[in-house]
Amino acid sequence: MSVVFKSLESEKNYLRIQDDTLKGKVSSVDNSTKENLENLAKIGEELLKKPVSKVNLETGNFEPSKHETNEQALTRFAKLLSQEKHLREQASSS
Repeated sequence: MSVVFKSLESEKNYLRIQDDTLKGKVSSVDNSTKENLENLAKIGEELLKKPVSKVNLETGNFEPSKHETNEQALTRFAKLLSQEKHLREQASSS
Protein backbone atom coordinates (compact mmCIF):
# COMPACT_ATOMS: atom_id res chain seq x y z
CA MET A 1 0.00 0.00 0.00
CA SER A 2 2.83 2.38 0.72
CA VAL A 3 3.99 2.06 -2.91
CA VAL A 4 0.50 2.94 -4.16
CA PHE A 5 0.25 6.01 -1.95
CA LYS A 6 3.75 7.11 -2.92
CA SER A 7 2.97 6.74 -6.63
CA LEU A 8 -0.12 8.91 -6.12
CA GLU A 9 1.99 11.47 -4.23
CA SER A 10 -0.22 10.93 -1.18
CA GLU A 11 2.30 9.57 1.31
CA LYS A 12 0.94 11.82 4.06
CA ASN A 13 -2.39 9.98 3.76
CA TYR A 14 -0.91 6.58 4.65
CA LEU A 15 0.12 5.44 8.11
CA ARG A 16 0.94 1.92 9.22
CA ILE A 17 2.30 1.16 12.68
CA GLN A 18 3.46 -2.36 13.39
CA ASP A 19 5.92 -4.27 15.53
CA ASP A 20 7.62 -7.19 13.82
CA THR A 21 9.56 -8.13 16.95
CA LEU A 22 6.71 -9.76 18.92
CA LYS A 23 7.61 -13.21 20.22
CA GLY A 24 6.04 -15.79 22.48
CA LYS A 25 2.61 -15.28 24.03
CA VAL A 26 2.20 -11.67 22.89
CA SER A 27 2.51 -12.72 19.25
CA SER A 28 -0.43 -15.14 19.50
CA VAL A 29 -3.76 -13.91 18.17
CA ASP A 30 -5.55 -16.53 20.29
CA ASN A 31 -4.22 -15.49 23.71
CA SER A 32 -6.70 -13.10 25.30
CA THR A 33 -5.68 -13.56 28.92
CA LYS A 34 -5.64 -10.47 31.11
CA GLU A 35 -1.84 -10.71 31.44
CA ASN A 36 -1.30 -10.93 27.68
CA LEU A 37 -3.67 -8.04 26.95
CA GLU A 38 -1.87 -5.90 29.54
CA ASN A 39 1.47 -6.78 27.94
CA LEU A 40 0.12 -5.86 24.50
CA ALA A 41 -1.14 -2.53 25.86
CA LYS A 42 2.37 -1.79 27.23
CA ILE A 43 3.91 -2.67 23.86
CA GLY A 44 1.41 -0.37 22.14
CA GLU A 45 2.25 2.49 24.49
CA GLU A 46 5.97 2.00 23.79
CA LEU A 47 5.29 1.95 20.03
CA LEU A 48 3.60 5.36 20.31
CA LYS A 49 6.83 6.90 21.58
CA LYS A 50 8.97 5.49 18.77
CA PRO A 51 9.66 7.46 15.59
CA VAL A 52 7.56 6.77 12.52
CA SER A 53 9.38 4.33 10.27
CA LYS A 54 8.97 4.14 6.53
CA VAL A 55 10.17 1.48 4.13
CA ASN A 56 12.92 2.58 1.80
CA LEU A 57 11.58 1.21 -1.48
CA GLU A 58 15.07 0.80 -2.90
CA THR A 59 16.54 -1.21 0.00
CA GLY A 60 13.41 -2.66 1.62
CA ASN A 61 14.69 -1.51 5.02
CA PHE A 62 12.71 0.47 7.57
CA GLU A 63 14.11 3.93 8.19
CA PRO A 64 13.04 5.96 11.23
CA SER A 65 11.78 9.48 10.72
CA LYS A 66 13.45 12.31 12.59
CA HIS A 67 10.33 14.46 12.33
CA GLU A 68 7.51 12.60 14.03
CA THR A 69 6.68 9.91 16.59
CA ASN A 70 3.93 7.37 16.00
CA GLU A 71 1.81 9.24 18.55
CA GLN A 72 2.24 12.54 16.71
CA ALA A 73 1.47 10.85 13.39
CA LEU A 74 -1.72 9.30 14.77
CA THR A 75 -2.84 12.68 16.11
CA ARG A 76 -2.13 14.32 12.75
CA PHE A 77 -3.93 11.53 10.91
CA ALA A 78 -6.97 11.73 13.21
CA LYS A 79 -7.24 15.48 12.55
CA LEU A 80 -6.97 14.87 8.81
CA LEU A 81 -9.77 12.29 8.95
CA SER A 82 -11.94 14.54 11.10
CA GLN A 83 -11.52 17.44 8.66
CA GLU A 84 -12.38 15.15 5.75
CA LYS A 85 -15.52 13.97 7.54
CA HIS A 86 -16.65 17.56 8.18
CA LEU A 87 -16.03 18.51 4.55
CA ARG A 88 -18.09 15.55 3.34
CA GLU A 89 -20.92 16.35 5.76
CA GLN A 90 -20.99 19.96 4.56
CA ALA A 91 -21.00 18.86 0.92
CA SER A 92 -23.84 16.39 1.45
CA SER A 93 -26.01 18.92 3.29
CA SER A 94 -25.60 21.53 0.53
